[in-house]
Amino acid sequence: MSNAHTSIDPITLSVVRGALETAQREMTTTLEKTARSSVFNLAHDYSNALFDHLPEMILQGQDIPIHLGSLMPAMKAVAEYYGDEIHEGDVIYHNDPVMMGSHILDCCMYKPVFYKGELVFWTVCKGHVTDIGGPVPAGYNPDAKEIYAEGLRIPPIKIWEKGVRRRDVINLIHSNMRSRRNQEGDLNAQYGACAVGERNMIALLDKYGVETVRAAIEELKDMADTHMRSLISSIPDGQYHGEAVLEDSGHGLGDLTISADIEIKDSDVHIKITSPPQVPYFLY
Repeated sequence: MSNAHTSIDPITLSVVRGALETAQREMTTTLEKTARSSVFNLAHDYSNALFDHLPEMILQGQDIPIHLGSLMPAMKAVAEYYGDEIHEGDVIYHNDPVMMGSHILDCCMYKPVFYKGELVFWTVCKGHVTDIGGPVPAGYNPDAKEIYAEGLRIPPIKIWEKGVRRRDVINLIHSNMRSRRNQEGDLNAQYGACAVGERNMIALLDKYGVETVRAAIEELKDMADTHMRSLISSIPDGQYHGEAVLEDSGHGLGDLTISADIEIKDSDVHIKITSPPQVPYFLY
């Protein structure tokens, strides 16, 4: 992290940090209270996050930990895909693993937050939908030999464009899904979560200005980096190994082993993941 940013006093830093955390928590509360499917409002299989303009993650809620790893590369892939074609009022939808999504049931919504004509933040909401189309309900097809048999792949696509809801695109997506009533309700809940996050971020910028808020965010990133390095340094230097076994999925492939080799040196860590070659069936 670079320290070449505007200095900020501890009180302002604390207030901005609290405002960021509140914005994210209100996103989660909005999603929980307005979602229609039990997967969202009971199972809570979703995550909400805030990104800056770079886009780097500012914070993510204490929702589904696996989403933490998938949201960061997915956000970068979406931003890179559109480049300069991102406008105020746009909303992007996406689930495609080829574009750094997780599995296709995790549908993610990205809302760019503009302030005085400048892209400053992204509010992001990812949730596991009830169904994603394809041969079997709910999207878990044990006979799938390719991604096309798992359900509907959605590459980054604008479902709101410059503030206009793309009814045709949303209808195309929902027409390929079962439980349409749930899907429509959950998508509207995701939009509400992103919009609430946007409203809070704009209020924060109105109060403190872009420069101060960015300085606070950079300081918070530096603090997170320092804290993480402190935790890594507390682990003795050396080589570590771990592995996990995926049991035979019923197709006679046998057990599959995934391993991790970790090297710790001072405050640095290097992780190498090793897995078997791709198999011709769905695994979960």
